[in-house]
Amino acid sequence: MIPLLKSLVDFLEPPGLIWLVLTIKSALHLRRRHWRPLWLTGSAWLLLTITSALPVPHLLMASLEKEWPPVDLAALPECDAIMVLGGTAEPSVMEPAGIHFFGGADRLFTALTLAKLGKGKTLIIGGGAVKTTDGRLIFEADGVRDWFKQWQLTTIPVHSLGGCADTHDEAVKVAALAKEKGWQRIALVTSACHMRRTQAVFIKAGAPVIPVPCNYESAPMRGRPLNWFNVPSATHLLLFEAWMHEVIGWWGYRLRGWI
Repeated sequence: MIPLLKSLVDFLEPPGLIWLVLTIKSALHLRRRHWRPLWLTGSAWLLLTITSALPVPHLLMASLEKEWPPVDLAALPECDAIMVLGGTAEPSVMEPAGIHFFGGADRLFTALTLAKLGKGKTLIIGGGAVKTTDGRLIFEADGVRDWFKQWQLTTIPVHSLGGCADTHDEAVKVAALAKEKGWQRIALVTSACHMRRTQAVFIKAGAPVIPVPCNYESAPMRGRPLNWFNVPSATHLLLFEAWMHEVIGWWGYRLRGWI
């Protein structure tokens, strides 16, 4: 009874409610043989079903993540530096700990694990810049660096890249550091779905990296069973968006000559 009630409540959330409306409208158009409006509502219904109710987003995300299975951190060679990409956290005066974590926070804990295992001599933090309502510009990397120091989470030096516009910007800055300091090996930490583009852009920029994927999001890569039909949910839509972001990002970077 409780699962049934939960499903009914889920249908009242925006994706489920929109799906119900489209289902009813499409059925009415079909019954009345209104073929032209059926094309519009039917197409919208099909797209929403594929991206929010079926396991397609999980399968698409898994297709990216399977290229980068987890590595044995203990067997990883010692590196000159550990580079962790942004998209993990940002400073926040509203949070008790002074920092707000994002979905990519696994990257931080993977980098800290590498540091604890002695796999890097320096920890480099990437990330973007955020403008606050009072006009201040805050950097994700600075906030993470300060949090590391405040909580004494690592004993190795922590370097902030400041504000980076994108992954290419992070790659260029790290490549410059590697050239300046003579680094021969850098552990590159980012989400598995993002690793293909990340490794390619870092190599093109001249940074000698060893991929360390993490933050697996698809059900198959997390050992979860796939349900062949779910109540339409925003979680599926976000997963589909993340997959599309990577596909478009790959071709965008290729067109700009960054990979």
